[in-house]
Amino acid sequence: MKMLSPKSILIAGLTLAALAGPAAAAETLVLPNEVAATHWKTDYQKQFGDLVKQKTGGKIDVQVFPAGQLYNEQDALAALGTGSVQMVWPVSVRIESIAPQAGVLNLPFAVSDKMMTNACFSSGLTEIISSYVEPRGLKVLGLMRTADLFFIFGNKEVKKMDDLKGTKVRVTGGRIFLDTMKRLGISPVSMAASEMSSAMSQGAIDGVFSSPAGWAEMIGISGKYGWYVPGFQLATYAVVVDNAWFSGLSPDLQEAVSSSIREISAREWVEAKAADEKLVEKMRSQGAQFNVADDAEIARWRKLAEEANAPFDKANPGLVGKVKKMEASCGVGG
Repeated sequence: MKMLSPKSILIAGLTLAALAGPAAAAETLVLPNEVAATHWKTDYQKQFGDLVKQKTGGKIDVQVFPAGQLYNEQDALAALGTGSVQMVWPVSVRIESIAPQAGVLNLPFAVSDKMMTNACFSSGLTEIISSYVEPRGLKVLGLMRTADLFFIFGNKEVKKMDDLKGTKVRVTGGRIFLDTMKRLGISPVSMAASEMSSAMSQGAIDGVFSSPAGWAEMIGISGKYGWYVPGFQLATYAVVVDNAWFSGLSPDLQEAVSSSIREISAREWVEAKAADEKLVEKMRSQGAQFNVADDAEIARWRKLAEEANAPFDKANPGLVGKVKKMEASCGVGG
């Protein structure tokens, strides 16, 4: 007799609970992630669960499964609609494979903290992105801040764009972002985050493009030099929900889930930015150097970004125009 794995038993139990209907004591909202239980994203997901429980009087039970206990986030996205997962918060680049138009979130200089802390713009952008994934049975309820990414090198101090030519850099990102790296003369390398530090110390790569947390918590002082172009790549998480499940909730429960995401997101953008700044200062206090591009250098990067973004703009004129119009109407243009 074939024995079921613990994970199979867990998924089967959750699926049965989700399908139990009115007889169930509460609606189950399964929320997996692939980060550690101690990671700040897990903490925000637990806060979301507490807020939903409070607003619904326990009618929705949010069950958070960190560290890939149930699924990694790519597989969790694929599981939306099966009844085993109701929500996932993947990095936004992952939904490009579902709706290429979502790539607008990952273009260089696409979004900024100023834009995303503006309720008018953030809600409007969320609705636009959601409209492209809804035909696939999904819905985007919000966008969270991941980090403002920058370059980290072990033995090379970078102060301008030209210093990057000929380097091998570990990156993550969609097609347009990779094209931008190549335009900089960088050879992009894909590898797990856990391998970054050893690969750099062994010379397999020259540097990484990562977050303040990646620098402080995974690479450390072996990555002595940071190079930051403000706004070049502000990475986000997309809060994606199974639209059939969400639409099946009563209006008051839908609003409880949606408003909880809005509240968490608004606070998270401010807190995550402050946390990034503290981590950079921590690295500086340990002797690391953190160079920031000046206005003239930023202008060069913006020009490069325009060239790299041109194919996307041409393929999606309606989308790009809609976002630009919203920037102006919400007062965050430029």
